[in-house]
Amino acid sequence: MPIYCNNYDINLYQGQSYFLDLDYTDVNDEVVDLNGATFEARMQVRRSPLVEEKLVAMSSDYYPKGVVGGGITGYFTGPGFGLPEGTTGDYMGLIGTGGITLNYGGELGTIRIEIDADTTANIPAGRHFYDLDVRNKSINFVDKVITGTFEVLSEVTR
Repeated sequence: MPIYCNNYDINLYQGQSYFLDLDYTDVNDEVVDLNGATFEARMQVRRSPLVEEKLVAMSSDYYPKGVVGGGITGYFTGPGFGLPEGTTGDYMGLIGTGGITLNYGGELGTIRIEIDADTTANIPAGRHFYDLDVRNKSINFVDKVITGTFEVLSEVTR
């Protein structure tokens, strides 16, 4: 079976609010109803695909508190989701606002990725890597939707 993963390089500044809208279709180019009871989208950003530490992790299951960043350390190793607001530490990360919305704005097959300014302010400057999965929970099928570099530029205004 061929892989239909798209490549898209993200560029943003530290301290910038960020969003990206995507359309999700099946192999016949038909939109898919990304009902949250059946589907979950997950995204992670790392310095390298080979390292355990995450710079950012997102999930549609926890929107609007679905973004976890490393806080002042810049990275974390645990999942971070479902923890009390304001929980910090290298293992847990810092919970931000945003995340991933499925069927964004009521339109079937749309995905919106949102990262708040406080989270992006703590991502170290440099070229990192990310990918986005959509998982059908009912059959445990994971589709790698998009991948690429995640370039963070240093902010001047703080």
